[in-house]
Amino acid sequence: MKCQDVSEFVSALYDGEKIPKDAAEHVGICDDCQEQLNAYSALGNELRRLASLEADTPLRPGFWRTVRRAPSTWWRKGFATMKIPRIAFASMFIAILALSGGLVLGRARAGATGPVLILTYKPIANGRSLQCVITTDTNRGTNHCTHITSLSSGSVILAARFVSKDDNRTEVGLRTRFIPRAQHVEGDGEAELRGVPEQVLSFDSGESRQVEISGMGEIALMANYLDHVPTLIYRPDEALDPQANEFRVVTPVLIRDKQVIASMDGTSIWNGTSDAALMLYVPEDGRYLVSATQFDGAVEGNTHLGQIDFTLDGHQYLLLTSMPITRSEHVWIAHEPDFKPSQRMVRASEARDDRPMFLVRNLERLQQPRIPH
Repeated sequence: MKCQDVSEFVSALYDGEKIPKDAAEHVGICDDCQEQLNAYSALGNELRRLASLEADTPLRPGFWRTVRRAPSTWWRKGFATMKIPRIAFASMFIAILALSGGLVLGRARAGATGPVLILTYKPIANGRSLQCVITTDTNRGTNHCTHITSLSSGSVILAARFVSKDDNRTEVGLRTRFIPRAQHVEGDGEAELRGVPEQVLSFDSGESRQVEISGMGEIALMANYLDHVPTLIYRPDEALDPQANEFRVVTPVLIRDKQVIASMDGTSIWNGTSDAALMLYVPEDGRYLVSATQFDGAVEGNTHLGQIDFTLDGHQYLLLTSMPITRSEHVWIAHEPDFKPSQRMVRASEARDDRPMFLVRNLERLQQPRIPH
């Protein structure tokens, strides 16, 4: 699970409630979630301390009588029935706002101070460069990355982990494996990397090292430092303008009739074909297909930078993303209210009907009876 999936359970845990096993396991190993849990605890202690400081403060004569005669507006009614110190109430109100915005603050890690290490490699000598960004600290949520790259001959899995840092020289733990095309790669590739020994490489900024991958050959791996966490972890050099035939969805928010029905974290980008499409699934509402190519049963929508507006089934929709989506001025949208990920995804064990999800693929692939995740 990711931090944004566990956020609501952290609050429940502080309240003394039981939480799902996978959420409890995540909190047990995640420094950020433990920090949030400690923040809840510290806040509660501080509010109780403030209340104790003013508990014996004498009331002014006539205080309650004066308040009871005040005009009965909703605001004054709120103060008339208040039995906790106002400073504690103000602190609680500010704290509630801060905690309710915790998910947004947790997501806003891009731009945080570094340094971070960018590992650049090419699975094919004359192919596109791929980049893996890891922080040079002990944060287990950001100091490692895993790439799965599909080639005509199979798939390359590369997992990098921060080990140590001394001035500008960093040690990175690396595990790699080549999977022939006939074999299927499950999930995030961790299952295929079990038992693969880790080699520790030492890098200076700008230094390149050759890495041998059994069954495939050597690849060049280069390390560079960046003084901040990039907006897109897997594409730190991403420009604002989308490329031709590129379809990008970053932290999408779907609004229907001025009400948010889905807000998700993450990035999905498809490049190279004109029929790219977004599948956005909302629990109990089905999925929305948004394509740069017209298809049967779809309505037309308008795009402007990171916005798509459209009318569907009598409702006004607005899809917002953190970056411009496509160069196309128009897209086509369809709604499938009965769609269930568990019934349509190839790896059904990883598909959750009770959790929102999105991914970008080509349209034909998304319309298949069974969709590869």
